[in-house]
Amino acid sequence: MGELRKLRDSFMKKLKDDKKDKKYIAAFMAVVLLIVVLMFSALGFSIWEEYKKTIIDNQKKQMLLTAQSLGDNLEIFIEEYEADLNALCTLESENRWIGGHEEWDILQGYVDSHERFVYDVIVEETDGTVIKSTKGRQVTEVFSVTEINDSLSFRQCRLDDGEIYLVLRMERWGDTSISIVINETAYYRSLISGIRLGTNGYVVVKDSDGIILMHPQKEQWGIDVIDGRQKMYPDKDLSSLDKMVESQNKGEEGVLEYYSYWWTKPGAPRVKKISAYSPAIIGGGFLVVSAVIDYSDIYIPVAEGFTKLALVFVGIMAAILIMAFYMAKLLMQKKRDTEEIAYLLELNRILESMHQSEERIAHQQRLQIMGTMTGGIAHEFNNLLTPIMGYADLMMMDLPEGSELYDSASEIYEASAKAKEIIQQISSLSRKNMETAYKNLDAARVFRRALKMVQSVCPANVRLTDDIALKEEHFLGNETQMNQVILNICVNAIHAIGHQEGIITVSARAADSKELEEYHLSAVPGDWEHYIRLDISDNGCGMTEEVLKQIFDPFFTTKKGGKGTGLGLALVEQIITSHKGFIFAKSRPGEGSIFHIYLPVNETTEAEEQENADGEDRNGKLLRILIVDDNAKVLKLLEKNFGKLGVLAVSCMTFEEARNLLKTQEFDAVAAEQSIGGRSAVDFCMSIQGQNPGLIRIVMTEQVTKEILEAKQRKIIDEYIDKPVSDSAILKVIREIKAKF
Repeated sequence: MGELRKLRDSFMKKLKDDKKDKKYIAAFMAVVLLIVVLMFSALGFSIWEEYKKTIIDNQKKQMLLTAQSLGDNLEIFIEEYEADLNALCTLESENRWIGGHEEWDILQGYVDSHERFVYDVIVEETDGTVIKSTKGRQVTEVFSVTEINDSLSFRQCRLDDGEIYLVLRMERWGDTSISIVINETAYYRSLISGIRLGTNGYVVVKDSDGIILMHPQKEQWGIDVIDGRQKMYPDKDLSSLDKMVESQNKGEEGVLEYYSYWWTKPGAPRVKKISAYSPAIIGGGFLVVSAVIDYSDIYIPVAEGFTKLALVFVGIMAAILIMAFYMAKLLMQKKRDTEEIAYLLELNRILESMHQSEERIAHQQRLQIMGTMTGGIAHEFNNLLTPIMGYADLMMMDLPEGSELYDSASEIYEASAKAKEIIQQISSLSRKNMETAYKNLDAARVFRRALKMVQSVCPANVRLTDDIALKEEHFLGNETQMNQVILNICVNAIHAIGHQEGIITVSARAADSKELEEYHLSAVPGDWEHYIRLDISDNGCGMTEEVLKQIFDPFFTTKKGGKGTGLGLALVEQIITSHKGFIFAKSRPGEGSIFHIYLPVNETTEAEEQENADGEDRNGKLLRILIVDDNAKVLKLLEKNFGKLGVLAVSCMTFEEARNLLKTQEFDAVAAEQSIGGRSAVDFCMSIQGQNPGLIRIVMTEQVTKEILEAKQRKIIDEYIDKPVSDSAILKVIREIKAKF
């Protein structure tokens, strides 16, 4: 009511202030216009900076790719001629260069077949005396030497014809060397000079000492990139260029901005450049391939393009502002109607919110009451069942087996035990985990016994049919819980059929893990290959896709008038999950529903269980097992079952208690819960590893974690077992580990 009163007062105040607001509209619109202009100006500047940076960065990446590609081509080019040089050196090692014309024909043939780039082949003495040369040339000056290995080098030389060439020279272990002379001018014109970078850009190749090997200005071939140019242009400031060359000579790749000069233009004007450089690795040395472009070649087109976009944007903004003024005028005319509509909508929202809040509070109160009642009921029933079960057990111990009184006491005990399990299930939704120690159950027998209970609750208009096509399949589980699963699903099917004639079909068969792939699970478990598939179908009213997504949510129900609690299918899913199984539902409105349940088959046969039931090891010694778990019921069940198998099982509920027992008693194996009281079983096994070197360490885990796998790999634990566990499963693991030693 307070919120409604505030809404009404606010609406009335708006009506009174409407006339006062009109005289401020013009000033307000002017301020808004100024703010909009400033905002878009700032936005435009930000966009311009980002746009410019993006374009320049992209251009730099393209230039770097160009330099890398040219560097790779240069490496391949040198490697090819290195292979040719090795072949020629092989002939030289066979002393075929002296005397005769056959050798001369081979050299001349090689030069002729590679005349595009190969100018000459020269064989020299170590003192430089020419032995053979197809052109009759000799080296007069060496500008650059890049050592590829101990005997091979890549050089830039001038021959006696005055031209500069690239020379691949190999020193032999004798007193000669062989050189392939490469036409540098032909190589540069063919593979490099045609690459265009902006209006003035070019590609330059240098050695690791900064000697220019290739440049658009041929006068710069063979000179030092700094000292040589300083001599050619003594009045130029090359400090920025010098820093860039230092970065290139480190043998790394990169992109740098620096100030230099256009050496190919008259007067060599100063400009800002961008250089993308990459090393061409040749053996133990490297060459530097640099792609150079004028910074203005990138910046000016970007600025011009952005200016045109800005003009278009300004025009659009002007049109938008004009429309905004016009729309403001229209909005002012309809302001009163809009405020009235907003008032009614807000009033409706508040009323609806209040209604939903009342329902939510009532639902939460019901849940709190149910939780309190569940705990109290379970506690009181357990107090009642304890003396019933205790005295029934005492009567069975005193009465002769097979007598009428003994059978009556047995019936009382079994009925009390089943009642206790039901009480445990009532409070299962409020507990983190359900009981994790199950029995080996005959699937066909369990399903048929459950169907007898279903048949007893089926009305006359519902027919129950079954097709249990199972042989000897068993699974680890709790029979009472499985009865509850089948009964809950069938009761829901009866309600879905209603008063019409209907049929419920229950079928069971063996299945393999591949069938689970059709349900698109995030990870299909690899622990079991075979499953028991239980299908429960009906021809009732069916469910929509939206309802189907929520059927396993606690407290969700479609039943009217409070007839359903919404807990049945939620508990069904929890039971199936605790049995390491899967449940899926399919339904369509008007076509009925079907539930598919998959339970993992217990591969251990009765014969294997009998074999594993022997509580002695291969030496005839009685097995002693220490079980550590904080669930007293699990401990009691395992102790009881191990006792039937002739195994001495000692149990405790904390790691500290287990550690003390290991100090005073000798055990063959310890099976510990993964986590007790916030402490890890892996840490416990690590702490006892040195004191009990022959002890088999097993961890009983709800979920295999990275810690468990690493502990097994590092031999901290010997094995892990997935819950639910059984006595036969623990004995099987112990025997498998013992068999390895």
